[in-house]
Parts: sequence; C-alpha cells; structure tokens
Amino acid sequence: MTTLFVNGRIYTMERPGSCYATAVAVQEGRIVAVGDTEEIKLQLGRAGTRVIDLEGAAVIPGLIDNHLHLASCGMKLAMLDLSDAADSREMLLALRRWAEKTSAGEWIVGIGWNENRFADKRIPTIAELDEAAPNHPVLLTRICNHVYLANSLAFARAGITRETADPAGGAYGRDTAGNLNGLVYENASQPLRDAIPKPGYQELKGMLRRSIQHALASGLTSVHTEDVRELGSFADAWRMFRELVVGENLRLRSNLLIYHPHLPELRELGLTTGDGDEWVSVGALKIFADGALGGRTALLSRSYADAPGTYGTAIHTREELNEIAAKARAHGMPVAVHAIGDAAADLALTAMEQNPLPAHRHRLIHAQVLRPEQIERMRRLGGRLAVDIQPRFVASDFPWVQERIPAEWLPTCYAWKTLLDAGLLCGGGSDAPIEPIDPLLGLHAAVTRKRPGKTHDEYQPEQKLTIQQAVRLFTLGGTYATREEAVKGTIAPGKYADLTVLDRDIFADHPDVLLETNVIRTVIGGETVYEK
Repeated sequence: MTTLFVNGRIYTMERPGSCYATAVAVQEGRIVAVGDTEEIKLQLGRAGTRVIDLEGAAVIPGLIDNHLHLASCGMKLAMLDLSDAADSREMLLALRRWAEKTSAGEWIVGIGWNENRFADKRIPTIAELDEAAPNHPVLLTRICNHVYLANSLAFARAGITRETADPAGGAYGRDTAGNLNGLVYENASQPLRDAIPKPGYQELKGMLRRSIQHALASGLTSVHTEDVRELGSFADAWRMFRELVVGENLRLRSNLLIYHPHLPELRELGLTTGDGDEWVSVGALKIFADGALGGRTALLSRSYADAPGTYGTAIHTREELNEIAAKARAHGMPVAVHAIGDAAADLALTAMEQNPLPAHRHRLIHAQVLRPEQIERMRRLGGRLAVDIQPRFVASDFPWVQERIPAEWLPTCYAWKTLLDAGLLCGGGSDAPIEPIDPLLGLHAAVTRKRPGKTHDEYQPEQKLTIQQAVRLFTLGGTYATREEAVKGTIAPGKYADLTVLDRDIFADHPDVLLETNVIRTVIGGETVYEK
C-alpha cells in the first residue's frame, strides 16, 4: 500500500537551511517521494492510497538516541526514585517511607541521588541508612550509575565485611578507622548487585515493554541500547527485543550494544556486529574505561581540582583494554568505550588505534573531559570513529563540574561544537535513565547550554549549537556509529519512512519552545506507532 503524509511542514534535513517540503510518499516502509502536497497527490494519489493529513504539523526525520539503557529505564519505574530529593534529609525521608511499605527483609533498591544538587551537599552516612531502614538491605545508586550507597544489612547479605579487599576497578568507602562508610565505587558494587533477587523473564520483558512504549511516545524511532547486564544474557535480551519489536509490532529500531564479558556467548551463538535485521541488530562491544565525574571516578591525567590527589578509577589497565579490543576485532566487532575523563579517553583511543576495523566504526562514549590535543588525535581517526555525546549532561553537571576539572581544560570539555567543527562524526543521546529519555530535552540543552527554566548566562556559550545542528545530531548523527547513513537520518527517497511529528515548529521560534513542544505522531517504516 502507498501512504501519503500531506500538508505538513517537513524538514528533510538533507541540506541545512533548505530542508522544506509538505508531503512524503511511502511504499513498503520506505520513502519514495518528497515534495509539494498537490504534486505528490497528483503523482501517487490513486485509488487505495492511504492519505494522512498532518494539518500543518512540523515533521523532522525520526529521532535517534545513540546511547541509552532501555531495560534500566523500565527498572527505574519499580525502584525508589531519589532524583527529586533536595537534600540528604529528603533522601533519608524517602527511604524511610519506602521501607514502611516494604515487607521486612526485602531489598530496597533506589536510584538517582545526586549530592551535588543537594542544598546541604551531604551524602547520608551508613548509620543514617541503617536507622531509616533497619529491617531491609538497601542499595541506592547515584545518578551517574558509578557510585552506590549501601547499609549494613546489604553488606552482610553480600558477604562484604571490614576485611574485604577492594576489587580491581572498584573500592569500598571507609572512615578514618577503616570501617565501611556505605559508599561503594564502580566494580565493588558487583557482589551487592548479585545479592539482589533477579526478576523473572516475563517481569523483565514487561519493564522493557514500558520503556519501548515511552521511547515511541517521546518521538524516538531508533535507539542504540545497552541492556545485556540487566537482562541476564545476550540470548534473553535478543529474544525479548524480537518478541516486543517484531512480535508485538512495537517497531522501535534497536541496535544492541553487548557488554564485553558476554563476547563468548556471542561467539557461541555465531553472531557479530551487524547481524540481525532493520528492527533488531547486534551492535558494538561495550567496555567501561572509567566511571563518572559526580563520584570522582572518571579517570583524569591530572588531579581533580577540588580533591588534590584524586585521579579517578581505571576500570581496566591499558593492556587489559587493548586485549578486549583485540578479541572484539578478531570477532569482527568494533568497541564502544565509556570514557568520561581524559585519561580514560587516552586508553580508549589507543585501543582503537591498535585495532582498526575497516567495516565498522569504533565508538567513544561521552567524551566529556578532553585535552585539546586529544581532539586532533580523534580527528586523525577520521571515519573510523563515531562519538556518542549527551547534551543534557551540561544541564545536569554545571556549575559544580567547573570546580572539579582543571581550569585550563574547560574550553575543550563538554565541547560539542568544537567536536563538530573538527569534523568528528557525533551522535546525540540521553544515557537514560541517567538523563530523561525525552530527546527534546537533549535538543534544548544542546541549543541553550542551561537547565530548563534558568535565566542565567549559558555555560560555555561558544559551544552552543544551532537548532539545525542539534536536530542533525539526533537524526543523521545517530546513523554514523552503525554506518546507516544511507537508510536513516534524513527524509529522502530510498530511506526508511521514519518520521517524528511535532505540534510546534522548533526551527521558527525561541529555543525554549522545545520545552512546550509535544510529539503528536511517531512514524516508523511508514506506520504510526504512537499518536497523541
């Protein structure tokens, strides 16, 4: 069947500044014509053609989130959400109230606390956690997903004592006497997470279903998502996505990043990067090189400005990271390396340089703290490197991050425009549930460089993107990592008929209109999968 989408304000994004049409024609899931409504109707409006009147709505290419965690988004809905706590007192009060409605002995799992935004800048102590939830093991994940808080019962359930040594790539916080203080960093969280009872297959699938539905309602048509750690195995993750995206016709195009310990499972199944179809496909091999700035576990080559002597956490040595990348290359897989600090970026870039993979692009994820010379190093990798950036991090991390990073590096930190001007292949994402999944908030952060509702001057205004650049970041930019430029990212004949339809023209008004804009239709493969 032929479907015509007519009477829209269609921004094809084929050429900046000249990207306008009023109609799109679709056959078998692909765009066959773009142009004027009357001309398209005249050419293709024969009997049996389905016509959808957009009634003047603005249309952009289907939005792509190039880095998030769909399973975690669904799990967050079942957790104690601490993201609205204004201080440590409110955080403890929320924990106490959750404990009151939870059966004794059951785990309390929370997420989203952020002491950098607390009025008192204080993290609750282990004694305070014990007092708030004396009958429950408690594990509370910081907003960055790299630092945790646990109470005494949680440590006991996990078999962690004062004498437990810190693991490689992680640490347990301790007081001056060497006693556990409740804080847990990076890989040290694994025994605690292993001690929490795991949801069953159907429960996990239900969580994933809700996340996919939320993504579709947010205007997303494609995602690059890393979920194998949460879903238990690659086989289970693959099965769930196939059952939901294809079996239940949710149609969200999903590229699955694979956490590196699951490489043997992938080998056993005979799958590698690019396998799958247009709906669910195997992505890159995910590796963590460091942690996050909020907990000072992002790996810097110089001491943190506000914590002399602290450099962050290397999750792997240089040799280990190179070995993982070499194994990935041998299996035909690029690596996608989480690197927030500049020293972590050095480790990641070395592994990529030593393990080129012509058929695929390696991915540098986050790239928040960079030294000027590293941008040139990234540029030399050219088309072999894609950079996954998250504009919303500016809204969340400033101003406190300015006190944490060496001052002379700030001009090339969170420097999205500098990366684009260097010709790097950048795509935009949310890192949800770290940040909201809503891509319009990502667009707003990229264009304004400040939190919604704030009237202060922008942070690093020289790094602000135009709305055209921001939209390209979340459309065509999302295709670079998977080399799908030929089938996604713009509205053009031959490409997938993936469209995001908005109730406001985000190109014509003040950037704050993004905060009032609603997605009114999400179209994937020519089919409406969400309508407001």
